[in-house]
Amino acid sequence: MKKGTFVKVGDDVGVIVTVAFEDQTPEEHVGIWFGEKDVNNIPMYRTVPEKYCKTILEVNQYH
Repeated sequence: MKKGTFVKVGDDVGVIVTVAFEDQTPEEHVGIWFGEKDVNNIPMYRTVPEKYCKTILEVNQYH
């Protein structure tokens, strides 16, 4: 798995922003941003074991 890949975890869709050993991401995990921000409007991402991530091959773009 690499950064920028869209994935599905359960019913949630997110994008990979970190990979194992990067920015304290544990081994065999990826950091996924699900669109969440903290109270200061700073994006928050969650680390998830790679085995729970299903790659999404088809995405739509809009402007």
